[in-house]
Amino acid sequence: MFRVSLLPAAFSNDWLFQYGNQLNDYLIRSVPRSFNNGTCNCVISDTCQDSLHIGPPDLALPGLVKGCSPIDGLQMSTLECFFSSNCIDTILTYLEYYTQMDGSPPISFVPPAVLPMIVHPLDNSMSSRFLPNTSIDILISELFVEQLNTTISYENYFKSCAPSICRYEYERQNDILYVATSVLGLYGGLTIILRFITWNSALLLQSYTNNLRMRRTMIRPTA
Repeated sequence: MFRVSLLPAAFSNDWLFQYGNQLNDYLIRSVPRSFNNGTCNCVISDTCQDSLHIGPPDLALPGLVKGCSPIDGLQMSTLECFFSSNCIDTILTYLEYYTQMDGSPPISFVPPAVLPMIVHPLDNSMSSRFLPNTSIDILISELFVEQLNTTISYENYFKSCAPSICRYEYERQNDILYVATSVLGLYGGLTIILRFITWNSALLLQSYTNNLRMRRTMIRPTA
């Protein structure tokens, strides 16, 4: 008998705690969250989504959705809400609106008379190739770039990539004529060198012999 325990992680929407009672054979268990009235759950798909609500249950934020995880919901959401000052004011109004453990509304929540901060909406009049309902996933994949201008300069390319030293090797197979010429040239060079060494060695030996004879002649005693 195998039992799998899947516990919901922090900031995750894919699994929920379900509490049992005396009629059930469990006290608490984790169940997959269902989206779109039970037509999708995170066990079979990671693209499940539902409208993101804040404050009362019927107050949905346009363009913002929740998914199986916060990053999934962020990627599937759009910036549509942030083009509307009313939507931004709604978020600021219900920042402190927390539901209780059983899902019931808070007991002592009072909407603030003055918003805690002033946030200006995005300017929809500015020209952009992205529409307000473009998903954040597409914006990220496009790097939020409105227009990419490409300038090609081969001169700058060669200046930045020009090598300071250029070295190459040329390899070839020598033929019989080259080998014969090299051997003859080496033989001729060795002949000249040996002749030079032999000749000079003979001169040195002769000079040494003459000096030795002269010294013997000079030191010979007379009768």
